[in-house]
Amino acid sequence: MVRIATITGDPRGRASEHLVSTAADLLGVPAADVGVARDQTGRPRLTGAARGLHASISHGRGVVAVAVSAVTPVGVDVERERALPGAALARRWMAPADADWLTDQPGSLHTSAFLWLWTQKEAIGKARGTGLRGGGLRQPLVLPTVWPDPPGSLPLRPVPGSRAGVACGTLPGAWCWPSPGRTDRATATPAAASGCSSAHRRRPCHDGRSASAPPTSRPGAS
Repeated sequence: MVRIATITGDPRGRASEHLVSTAADLLGVPAADVGVARDQTGRPRLTGAARGLHASISHGRGVVAVAVSAVTPVGVDVERERALPGAALARRWMAPADADWLTDQPGSLHTSAFLWLWTQKEAIGKARGTGLRGGGLRQPLVLPTVWPDPPGSLPLRPVPGSRAGVACGTLPGAWCWPSPGRTDRATATPAAASGCSSAHRRRPCHDGRSASAPPTSRPGAS
């Protein structure tokens, strides 16, 4: 289960709150029965009634995403869209195939395409427990011939060379959050390390949040 929301205040604290509520809803228990701790790398670890569930958090620039799975390690990354030199950044940090794919997109979509690539690589690294270390930004991806995907869509694609699956979509403000009529956009990716099909199920949005089923980093935090 993945949830995405806008936040104010302390991002780490609010992200933990969203993680607790998501895990509690997945289990059907009160939020008071669920806790969050951190391992030595800073990765969130659910405790209490949610002990043993896999979890991931991403936050930055007033948006948070959390992912919880009872089946497999998961990773999630979210980035609010803003002006970036997407083509130059992709050429500098990513694989040539990624940069070529990005520059084939219309110029107006270069920032969105860069964040689409970035969040997938971040989420895959989190699911694997490696982050972006060891060439994570050059992780091969299945690059679609038709893009972008429909708003609100999170199509599941395989990760070359592994059993992992990754879903990525650009989520406009009018879809579920932050409020109707706003044009805020964020690119979000949930990824599962293995056995992905059971970790990617869509659920209806509620209370201004998006609920979907299925890193040391820039350009955003976490």
